[in-house]
Amino acid sequence: MIQQYFKTGKTIVIDDQYEEAKPLLDALTRLHIPFIYSQGKPNSKFPLPDRKNPFHYNLVFMDLNLDFKFTGGLSTEGNQKTFKGLHSQILNNLLKNDNRSFILIIWSNEEEEYRDHYLNIFEDEEKYRTDKRPYKIISLSKPDFFQEQEDGTFKFLEEKETELKEKINKELSKLEAFNLLCEWDKVVSQSAGDAIDDIMGLVNKIPDENQREEHLAKILTAMSIAYSGDKGYLNFNSNQERTDSVLLTLTQLLNDDIDRNVLNQRQQEFTGWKAKDTSEINQIRSDINPSLLNNKLLIFQPNKSDLTGSVYKSKYVNVEFKDIFTDSINKDKACKQFLTRYKKWYKIKNLDQAMTNIIRESYCDKYIYNRSTPIEINLSPLCDIVQDKIVYHRIVSGYIMPASFYNSTKSDLAYFVKSPVFNYDGNDVFIGLDLRHLVSCTKTDIEQKDYLFTLRTNLVNDIQTKLASHVSRLGVLNL
Repeated sequence: MIQQYFKTGKTIVIDDQYEEAKPLLDALTRLHIPFIYSQGKPNSKFPLPDRKNPFHYNLVFMDLNLDFKFTGGLSTEGNQKTFKGLHSQILNNLLKNDNRSFILIIWSNEEEEYRDHYLNIFEDEEKYRTDKRPYKIISLSKPDFFQEQEDGTFKFLEEKETELKEKINKELSKLEAFNLLCEWDKVVSQSAGDAIDDIMGLVNKIPDENQREEHLAKILTAMSIAYSGDKGYLNFNSNQERTDSVLLTLTQLLNDDIDRNVLNQRQQEFTGWKAKDTSEINQIRSDINPSLLNNKLLIFQPNKSDLTGSVYKSKYVNVEFKDIFTDSINKDKACKQFLTRYKKWYKIKNLDQAMTNIIRESYCDKYIYNRSTPIEINLSPLCDIVQDKIVYHRIVSGYIMPASFYNSTKSDLAYFVKSPVFNYDGNDVFIGLDLRHLVSCTKTDIEQKDYLFTLRTNLVNDIQTKLASHVSRLGVLNL
């Protein structure tokens, strides 16, 4: 089972004593699980990986006594702080800043004494606390698998290897949902290999090594030209821009291979589905907080602010935004919803009488309007941006509005697009866009805009499709 979880080479073993780690490394080798070994010290023979380029590990084996000088136990407060600081520093340096998907296997000759102190680094409010909380912690005791020799070293008991594997597999068998993500990781890794093999298949029959490399360089050049066009390729100012075109072409091949392999390969099936009828589906939505999940599904923040789907805060609240707001809000519905919620507060008996024009306009203009943020979204085709063919960016205007007003917007407007509710900056919100307000702006204008975040591809595609339908919609002939 352990092979099913960790096939993609994201395993690291941290143990300051190589001889004690070697049996584990041998076992991983026999199981065909790629790994990295480190002694956990920056100046050791096997140092930690470069902290400037942290990797995303799925499985971490960690000894609990990594400091060569640390031999006095944890009886004193000073030793406890040293222990916490050492291990939290290793995890913080080792893992990606947002790495939450790793299984941690802790083992030590002093496992019973050290374990609770180690687990405290995930809860401690002091400076030693680490945000690298593992998905699961499996605790093992080295003395169960090693025998101390006369010279003070420890020898691994070969007959215990099966027991070690079974203990780990028993704990992993409880993680079926996590295993599904590992299966997808495996499919992506395999698909990346397939995409590369498709390209390499064009050169592998060339007998001479130098000619293969020369021909491969020509193929990569042709791929860059295919993506960027002849003029676009020749107008690129740097090799990095040409390289980006090749990588984006490969990414398109990869996406196709992932789709094919997900459907054609037989991954291990997931059986822990939590919904069987409508009521259970509604319960799941209540349990998981859909707006937090939509935050991952709909938006992200890359390190570039001029990409397709980039959302900018409008610097000026102009007449255009007021028109979009007025045209898209159902003021009667919004006001009635508000008064219904607070009718006891206002001592309202007849809602229709209370919904005077003054109250309705005042509530919408002062309450909803002031809580909405005018925005613009860049809907320029990504290929045009990458190929440097952009003369003017295509911008559509709208707003970000609190989710409590979601049902107050009109639902029958062909020119109005409304996103699902998502969580942004700690608040549940949604985006409303008026497709009639499509304008162009220069690259200089884009660079000066107040960037917020970027929409993911699926949402951008949906908006672009509706925008295309709106722009090209035929008129109705009538007498």
